[in-house]
Amino acid sequence: MHTNTLFLMLFVSLVLGLVGLLIFLWGLKGKQFNDEKKMLEVLLYDSPSDLHTAKQEELKSKKKG
Repeated sequence: MHTNTLFLMLFVSLVLGLVGLLIFLWGLKGKQFNDEKKMLEVLLYDSPSDLHTAKQEELKSKKKG
């Protein structure tokens, strides 16, 4: 493999890695990964009837808001 090809591949991979890191940090800053409310709600509703009731309450709150 030629040296120029190797350096080009290294450069492209570093640029793509940096772009991925920047997108990840942007998501963290925008609080895209904060699902603590969702995780806590999962613990509260155990039975299918409770889940159905929760879904109905969520639909009612969306209609009001």
